[in-house]
Amino acid sequence: MKWTIRLFVPLVFFFFLSSPGWPAQAAPDPHKADRLVDLNACIDYLEKTGNLVRVKSEVDPVHELAGIAKKFEGKKCVLFEKVKGSAFPVFMGLLWNRDTVGSLFNVPKEKVPFVIGQAIGAWRKDKEALPSKVLDKGPANEVVVTKGVNLYDLPAPVHALQDGGPYFDSSVVVVNDPATGKPNISIHRIMITGKDRLTFLIDPGRHLGAYLETMEKQGKPLQVTINNGVGLAPWLVSSVPGTGPGKATIASHIVGRPIHFIKAQTVDVPAFADAQFVIEAEIIPHVRETEGPFAEVTGYYGKQDKRWVMRVKAITHRKNPVFHSLLSGQEVWNAVGFTAEAKIFVTVKQKVPDLKAVYLPPGGCGFYGAVLQLTKSREGIQNEAIQEAFKAFPSLQWVVAVDDDVNIYDPIDVEWAITTRFNAKKGFIVLKDQPGHILNPMVEDGLVTKVGVDATAPYPRTSSFERVKFKDVDLGKFVIQ
Repeated sequence: MKWTIRLFVPLVFFFFLSSPGWPAQAAPDPHKADRLVDLNACIDYLEKTGNLVRVKSEVDPVHELAGIAKKFEGKKCVLFEKVKGSAFPVFMGLLWNRDTVGSLFNVPKEKVPFVIGQAIGAWRKDKEALPSKVLDKGPANEVVVTKGVNLYDLPAPVHALQDGGPYFDSSVVVVNDPATGKPNISIHRIMITGKDRLTFLIDPGRHLGAYLETMEKQGKPLQVTINNGVGLAPWLVSSVPGTGPGKATIASHIVGRPIHFIKAQTVDVPAFADAQFVIEAEIIPHVRETEGPFAEVTGYYGKQDKRWVMRVKAITHRKNPVFHSLLSGQEVWNAVGFTAEAKIFVTVKQKVPDLKAVYLPPGGCGFYGAVLQLTKSREGIQNEAIQEAFKAFPSLQWVVAVDDDVNIYDPIDVEWAITTRFNAKKGFIVLKDQPGHILNPMVEDGLVTKVGVDATAPYPRTSSFERVKFKDVDLGKFVIQ
């Protein structure tokens, strides 16, 4: 995956329903469930709410499609109706606007992380609830191709100018744990190298890597299904580490009903019943071929190297499927942020009750930087919050602490706080030789120096730090042309 959401770092501890500041769980909404599971229902909703644009002209999937998508990044989602060389449309932008995601979840954008957190808490409380079925038939296998498989029939784009080829960058990989037989789901960047051949990257510490190591020792292939267009709930949850085979059930808790699977045609691994496309494949043991370069979340290219190889055995899909892709950038930053913000908030607030909110802004690539909002009860509490944030989410490289009169979602307001309340002489925290994330080019030999910035006013706050205010007026009472 250009995945980039694969960039989630391991979350050793996650959310619990008893955590402080946890919102009450809402009753299941069947309409919300449909649009969080079925990409077609999601697209219909986006169009009805004015959050979708359609590109009706034919576009080239090599660079041109992504170039158009880039113009809309952070705005409306985009549906490319005609893609050169393919009979299938392409959908992009599902996660690049937080307001849109909040609308899909039927909550304010700030509450989305807690919806995910509630689902994880519910799963931890009862791991047998909302069991999924494995069906013989479903939308994802309305059309079956087992002979003459050709991945180039699919409109997988070549995004950035130096990308190594077309990619599945937002597809969910389902694989059975060789020890237990239970399915696990995850997202990886997967490059098409032939009609029936794929190469892909596995980040260190992923379950898929451990499964492959087990199977390679036995000299056996590892069977997988690659599920494209699975819906927002399973897509988001599949990228959260630390929950193992429970991810699909967590997605079911998000929507309030079981999300079902279907049997594959040629491999003994299930696939999501509501997916748009399913690629059935096996990972070949002891074979490595070229993968990359690839435009990554940092805005740089992930390096080319010899990596794992899949042989495709079958492709199934809906009668009228839509291919789902994404751009590295805001979609990934938001996906990480929705989960990481809640994780940091719940963890840090247990030790620093003054914490009011957390935001991982896009300038920090979604998970390298964080802004903490505090209601200070004493001097020094801001430094404790900064230190605890680094512990709670190890990928962070910088953390800024601000007061509760600063809008953490407004970069200008945060910069104002740094300008007028940060004193580098005593408000600068430097943590040398800390573990860093592998994709950040500033990480050397796995280590990086991290910094904390105290941009809070001294406690108790004096009149020198009182912000200018104006009267709040109702413009509706005035004639303004």
